[in-house]
Amino acid sequence: MKKALFWTVIAAILLFNYNLETKVLEDIQIITATGYDYVDKDTLRGTTDAPFYPQGQDVKPINASFTASGHTIHNIRQQNQREAQRNLGAGRLQSFLINKEVAKHGVKHLIDPLGRSTYIGRDIKLAVVDGSTEKLLTADYSNSQVTSRYLSDLLEESISRLAPETELHTFLAQLDGFGQEPFLPIIKQRDDHIRYMGLALFKDDKYVDELSVQDGYTFKMLHEKFKHGIYEIKYKNAYIAIENLQSKVQYSVSGTAAKPRVTIYVTLRGKVQEGYGLTLHTKAKVHAVEKEWRKEMTTKAEKLIRKLQTLRTDSLGVGERVRSHFRHFPKSSWENLYPNVPIHVEVETNIVNTGIIE
Repeated sequence: MKKALFWTVIAAILLFNYNLETKVLEDIQIITATGYDYVDKDTLRGTTDAPFYPQGQDVKPINASFTASGHTIHNIRQQNQREAQRNLGAGRLQSFLINKEVAKHGVKHLIDPLGRSTYIGRDIKLAVVDGSTEKLLTADYSNSQVTSRYLSDLLEESISRLAPETELHTFLAQLDGFGQEPFLPIIKQRDDHIRYMGLALFKDDKYVDELSVQDGYTFKMLHEKFKHGIYEIKYKNAYIAIENLQSKVQYSVSGTAAKPRVTIYVTLRGKVQEGYGLTLHTKAKVHAVEKEWRKEMTTKAEKLIRKLQTLRTDSLGVGERVRSHFRHFPKSSWENLYPNVPIHVEVETNIVNTGIIE
């Protein structure tokens, strides 16, 4: 009986594997980055970055890209295959780029296939490109041999210190959920470098406006807890650079479902890294700098919130927090409530070190 069961299992495994498509790594050209530019309301121009690895030991990858126009991303990829010397595989896609003009017309038809795919990871980084994604992906960069590697490192390591992380699963949740609009980093090709330019704001799936790099950092402060980065403030006649050792944020909802009120509590802990001409050897002087820091960050935060409310885009997810606070909250009313909801910001600052000289 056991022997019969054993051979039955073996036969099932062989039969199952017989129907599977085998993929040898050496026979695949792996797509690591892809970007889409606007042509017209029905047509996109897609560029695929798929580095080519020649056969042999210790070989260096060669930048390879393919560009085609079409109505769907799968059709564009099929056209790219006409030029690729190996089978193009998207299982290790790392970066997905959309140019600003595409974003203005809506991105759901582009993002939806990624969400449906079973072989693409949910940790793909997304970004909006100011300019042409084709030019960005096909350019040569002095600080990287492979464009897609440079792009991936920039989005994962550098920009994540300045703006909230925006992976595919996060964007999909914001796009399909209630009470938070999506946002994405904006990047731009500058000569032989790629530069982070700020944060793109969406209303539903359409780009509506953007935040500067400085405002994007303030947005991150209001959105999530984090460390790293520099706060620069003006104190008297000098500028002070304060390293962010820790930033925490907490939302509190009060009032009623018909008239909610929101208070955002932010706690900042920092270390003075630069302040030429200033002496901070007494507690009174340190407290004076803390007060100025608190004042500047409160002003920046409230100005940013007013901008979001004017745009009617709830990028900070205030609506989700209000919904979770009140039972049976009428979601349909939030669209009209949001622009006029009182949102107050309270910032607490703490400087723990003023430098070795002090």
